[in-house]
Amino acid sequence: MHVSRRSLLAGTGAFVLSTGLPQSAAAAAPQRRSGLAQPPRSRFVRKDVAGLVDAVTGAWAPELYWYAKAVGWMREQRRNDPNSWRFQWYTHGKPRRERTDPPEWHQCPHGDRYFLPWHRWYLYYFERIVRNVIVTELGQKSMADWALPYWNYAHLMFGGDPAASKEWRRIPLPFRQRRIHDPQGREEEDNPLYLPVNMEGRCLGDRAMTFSEVDPAVAMREDSFWPPEEQEVERAGFSLVLEGSPHNVVHVRTGGLMGAVETAAGDPVFWLHHANIDRFWTAWLTRHQVPTGWRWPEVRPKHAPDDPDLPYLLRDENGGRHTLEGPVFTFPRNAYTYESLTDGMGAGGTPSAFLVVGMPQGAPTFAVADEVTHLGAEPVTLSPGTGRSGADTIETAVESGDRVVLTFEGVRADAAPCTTFLVFLGGDESDTDPAGPAFVGHLTFFENVGPRAAHSDGTRLSFDVTETLRELPDQAWTGEEMPVVRVVPGPLAEAAAIAEADPRFTNATFTVV
Repeated sequence: MHVSRRSLLAGTGAFVLSTGLPQSAAAAAPQRRSGLAQPPRSRFVRKDVAGLVDAVTGAWAPELYWYAKAVGWMREQRRNDPNSWRFQWYTHGKPRRERTDPPEWHQCPHGDRYFLPWHRWYLYYFERIVRNVIVTELGQKSMADWALPYWNYAHLMFGGDPAASKEWRRIPLPFRQRRIHDPQGREEEDNPLYLPVNMEGRCLGDRAMTFSEVDPAVAMREDSFWPPEEQEVERAGFSLVLEGSPHNVVHVRTGGLMGAVETAAGDPVFWLHHANIDRFWTAWLTRHQVPTGWRWPEVRPKHAPDDPDLPYLLRDENGGRHTLEGPVFTFPRNAYTYESLTDGMGAGGTPSAFLVVGMPQGAPTFAVADEVTHLGAEPVTLSPGTGRSGADTIETAVESGDRVVLTFEGVRADAAPCTTFLVFLGGDESDTDPAGPAFVGHLTFFENVGPRAAHSDGTRLSFDVTETLRELPDQAWTGEEMPVVRVVPGPLAEAAAIAEADPRFTNATFTVV
């Protein structure tokens, strides 16, 4: 048994304000609201890719087989053809930009309000293009209902034991096989879905991600799509939280092409990953609502100062150009549906800390690290020291109902590090369990990777850690000193890849608000 600040406060009958802090997984779980309809059914059903492979014969279902064939066909087309693989890849991001690039290229929004709706439209047109290639170019009239599969990496087998569902957290098997397998299980030509296990292909190989890395429960507990603009410090909301985890985490852990915005869409598994992200959003929408009044901008946010003034533009299977304009959340009905909106939606347990945005001017702030901190294959322990002012202020905040926010500034890397970094509080270095009371969240490196990244100067990540500090046992934090912050590399982190990527942050602070 351990004694935490929470149990001591409860034992003395103290009343602690904790607005916005979930008291249990049940309290944090989103509840269905009356009047919100289920998504409409469609002839185009997106299916779990795990169900499209015969475990006995090794045969691929037609949906997967013809996706591989279509990817191969698209790769053979010239890159300025909207139906080509590179045109669709570069619409998301392009490694080296040129003045003659089509206006559709390099437009993916990350870290802003258009992240989910833009990707929904992007996948919608990509899906139409692939379907048309299968039916028209490859002559498969029977595949007129083809839909993009999804990578259901948060699936749990009956009983909820993550160890039993490890296969779902690996790169889907057909993307690891060197040869195409037809619907009868026979091997054919080289597999366009396969990428080698290296920094130019994929880092993950045959290994599995941990369940904590892919669990969407932290995002699914959010009640608002986007943080209220009138609040100085507020929960980040569903979109930003989902983008951080599991979206960014899966990109980083898959690594290789998937590890940076400019190259991610070049990996055929990218599209299955984003189909699953869209599935999470679809499930969240059955219980929640999106903001009203949002409209697409006439000029999309720029990735570089010299980018031209352009709207969001996408191409369809006939080469037609579509400008995203008008209400942001208007989308065609019956465009597609998902095989399941309940499977793989989170285990329910979530850390006490949560992502926040905003910070009031003049709030008491105390340095945890005031110079650039480079991360490596070994844990980094940040000990702010024994300054009484900071320690007293933080302890008083925890006991009185104020909020304590841990912020990392300038989070960035030169290349994809192929691992995430887990943040913990307290001096107990043996506690590296993401299901334990000391866990805060992940530092991820995706949209902040490389000199041409949209956030090349680094991103800012802030976590409300008030409840985490309350729950820490006394051996981890006594309140007599500033809390220790530990940054721990994820499992199977490779020293060489991390050293080449040089993941880092410029400073870290505690702020009391």
